[in-house]
Amino acid sequence: MLEFREKLGYMKISNVEMVTASFGVSGYCLKDTIDTLVKKANDMIYKAKNEGRNCVRYVDEYK
Repeated sequence: MLEFREKLGYMKISNVEMVTASFGVSGYCLKDTIDTLVKKANDMIYKAKNEGRNCVRYVDEYK
């Protein structure tokens, strides 16, 4: 089964050579607020982009 990110790569869009996507994901911790969750996911998006793009990065802190 292909990941959502991989399926995007098979999309055919006129005038677009290739479709790629990077995702940032954060696990929930009891101390989290919506702001801390969004910040952690955003940090992971930037990590994915800095590590070559077209990938998924996640943080799953359970503290």
